[in-house]
Amino acid sequence: MGDMARRGLPPIDVTVVASSEDPRLETPAPEGVVIHHVPALHPEDVVTLPCGLPVTSVARTLIDLAEVLTRDELRDAFATARGRGILDMDALRRSRARVEWRPSLAMLDTVIAEFGPGRDGAAG
Repeated sequence: MGDMARRGLPPIDVTVVASSEDPRLETPAPEGVVIHHVPALHPEDVVTLPCGLPVTSVARTLIDLAEVLTRDELRDAFATARGRGILDMDALRRSRARVEWRPSLAMLDTVIAEFGPGRDGAAG
């Protein structure tokens, strides 16, 4: 058991754009890090923090969370984003349209529909 697991810390998820190099040559992830390889990220799916660290946008993060959360947990994540004023449904729909096929898309589409149109999920 690694140090992070002993401390009860969740792993750190890192998204890496796939390269054209042989994936068998990639360095294994360090302990406590889960690497997610994606074919590409659209510029709108990446934002840069004030410290200069690029991270996935809220919209892309919610889409990625659909892979690991239950429907209720995903609804909670949407509600939290809406409560913080950072849920942009238009950006979410654009990001969803770009995403590759994945098993969670039906659930994601249901939650998107529940939160309705507009910038903050408010109807109308």
